[in-house]
Amino acid sequence: MNQTIYLTFQSTIRKVLAMFFFVILARYLTVEDFGKYQQLMMVVGIFGGIFSMGIPVAISYFHGQSNRYKDKVSVYKRFFITQISLVFVGILLFYFSSSFLAEFFKNEYFVIFTPVVSVIMITNTSLELFKNLSTVTNKLKYFLIVTSLVQLFSIATSILILIYTEDIFYILITTAIFNTLIFFILIKSNLKFFLFNTTQKFINRTESKYVLMMGSITLIGMINGYTDQIMVSSMLTIEDYSNIRIGAFQIPFVGIITGSLLTVMIPIISKYYKNKEYENIIEIWKLSIEKASILLVPIVVFCLIFGNEIIISLFSDKYESAVIIFQAYMFQWLRAVIIFGGVMGAIGLEKELFKNTVIISILNIILNYFLILEFGVIGAAIATTFLNYVGVIPLILKINKKLGSNFFTYFPYKIYFTSLFLSLSIGYFLFFFLKEYLDSFISITLVSIVFYVVVIALQLRIFYKEVSYKKLRELL
Repeated sequence: MNQTIYLTFQSTIRKVLAMFFFVILARYLTVEDFGKYQQLMMVVGIFGGIFSMGIPVAISYFHGQSNRYKDKVSVYKRFFITQISLVFVGILLFYFSSSFLAEFFKNEYFVIFTPVVSVIMITNTSLELFKNLSTVTNKLKYFLIVTSLVQLFSIATSILILIYTEDIFYILITTAIFNTLIFFILIKSNLKFFLFNTTQKFINRTESKYVLMMGSITLIGMINGYTDQIMVSSMLTIEDYSNIRIGAFQIPFVGIITGSLLTVMIPIISKYYKNKEYENIIEIWKLSIEKASILLVPIVVFCLIFGNEIIISLFSDKYESAVIIFQAYMFQWLRAVIIFGGVMGAIGLEKELFKNTVIISILNIILNYFLILEFGVIGAAIATTFLNYVGVIPLILKINKKLGSNFFTYFPYKIYFTSLFLSLSIGYFLFFFLKEYLDSFISITLVSIVFYVVVIALQLRIFYKEVSYKKLRELL
């Protein structure tokens, strides 16, 4: 489990830094400038995700199916070259579509900042590839140290620049410079893999099919994930978009837990699937859901109960209307303990996942349109959260059929609902007795620490009959 610990630690540092910067941006920029900057970075994320084509995930998958060292190294090299080539195509498309994007979002930044945004795009997408490469080459510790230190300096510099200039251009320049530094450091550390002499320079036909399928899923999934924000941008105002960005704000530990488990699970499940060891797949998946339930459910419940205090203390009163949006989005994360996408890709259900994602995306657009017309920004949050639950029903049926199991074979419902009940009970107890004192970020942070320590300790006692650092480490 050292891999999971490294990934969790690195993701924690990265996401906490990103969260801190996000908060500073919201506080120091006007609501309009904040919205414009976030729209720009949203589109950069979409382009980067589309043109990386699911290659980082594919590295883990094909590494798990390769036995010889030469074959493994060949995977690293040709996948890296393929991704860089695809991202350059994405940059060209972004350049030629910048005027359209500026008009669609009513945001001139898409034209003004095209060159610097291109640098951010290629370096951001490569970071995910290097993370997966470091996982399978046992270099996660080095990856953790390098990326965390450089990002720390990057965020600190950006915050100072923001405070003194309040100019988004200098923030983007700073981000591009530090991202480029990380990129070249990681290139140098993996140079022996990229210089390794192989006959194939790009991915082969079998790999292309997998990447194309996973890339298509990524494309549809990204459109699905950003549908609410894109439609609010086009149907409402920049200020409304700022509110939905604040409302969609994710406490960093939510993505950290699921992301770390997924990255480690994929190569193992892929290997089990190749050997037709379905019982082992069910066992490791159940274990990951158990851990996610214990670690994740308390965080989500705390955010639901203390949503108002969290948003106001972090972003100030000017985003008070984003509180209900935040709570609506947080509700969907109660389902996030079960990781579907990565698991389906690892057990040969990419096509079924793709079909499901397309259907949900179409429904998401339709539902968002009518609910935004009727209820405004909160309608987008309701539509997205509702489909997040409904959309997994067909996936569960496909997985059950493939593995010859049923939902409760791999879903530890006793642990999940016990964790939910404990979190709600302790959360509301603290809220009713301490709500008058929760008037600052420090106070809400202290309460969250007490809450989480108590809930985790109780769960360790109930589920494992032991409350110790050793048991907590095993849980991670």
